[in-house]
Formats: sequence, C-alpha cells, structure tokens
Amino acid sequence: MSKKDDRVKDLAPKTEPKPITSEGKTAPKQQKANDGSKLQIPPRRIGFILSRPDMPLNCQEELEKKKQLILVGQLRAAESHNKIQNMRQHYRAMRADEVNLLISSQPTARKAIRLEALLPPYQEEIHLKDTLNKLERKRVEEIMSDEAGVTINRTL
Repeated sequence: MSKKDDRVKDLAPKTEPKPITSEGKTAPKQQKANDGSKLQIPPRRIGFILSRPDMPLNCQEELEKKKQLILVGQLRAAESHNKIQNMRQHYRAMRADEVNLLISSQPTARKAIRLEALLPPYQEEIHLKDTLNKLERKRVEEIMSDEAGVTINRTL
C-alpha cells in the first residue's frame, strides 16, 4: 500500500455495528465503564476546566469558576454602561443639531434669539444642593407633618 492509502485509511471513520433491539430498531451507542455495569459519562467543559459531572469540583476549580463568572459579569456590566453612555451622547448631539436647525431657520434674528433663549441646544445639568441646616430642616419637617395647622396658624 502507498502512503496516500494509509492516510485515507487513518481518516476513515471507524464504525461499529449497532446492536438491534427487539423492536427492530438500532439501540443507541453506550460506552461501558471498566467494570462493565455502569455507563461512562463523557467529561464536560466548564469554562476552561474539564471536569466530570459525577465528580465534585475541588476548591481550586470552584474558585477559578467563580472568578471567571464574576469577571464575565463585570465585563457585561461595563459593556452595557458604555452602550448607554454612547446612546445618551448620540441623543444629545442629535437634539442639539435639531435645535440649531430650528434656530437657524427663523425668519428674523429677534425670533432666533428668542427661540434660543427658550430652547437651548445643550441642556445644562442642574445640581440641586440642600441649603437647609439641621435646625431649619427640623422646622420644615415639623410644619409639613402638622395636619391641623397649629404650628403656623396665628390668632390675633
């Protein structure tokens, strides 16, 4: 035989005859264990670690699996955060373009300035700051919780 025939012979699938059951159908192929009584379960892949389903993971493998799951979660969260930020930036840019187009299409400068004052292209962020100290906060809460109005009603 030549070398080519050997390679073809090596690549050819090695099939075994399937056993026939009583109904005439072929039975599924089963792998036998060393003792011949149990089915051998093929190993499954967990992350980067090969393990068997019937064998418990050791501590190192469990730790690696947890680290990998945490890392995947963090990557997904970062990806979604980045996607949301990009969408917000895109929306703001499109809105600014539309407002600028509206302003530039006004017939007079006075109308354009009025529209720009009422509808700015870029919205400024509003930073709300609590200006009340503890005593003032307590007084406001006391007034708000007074159902009968005894705190602020005055009789002259």
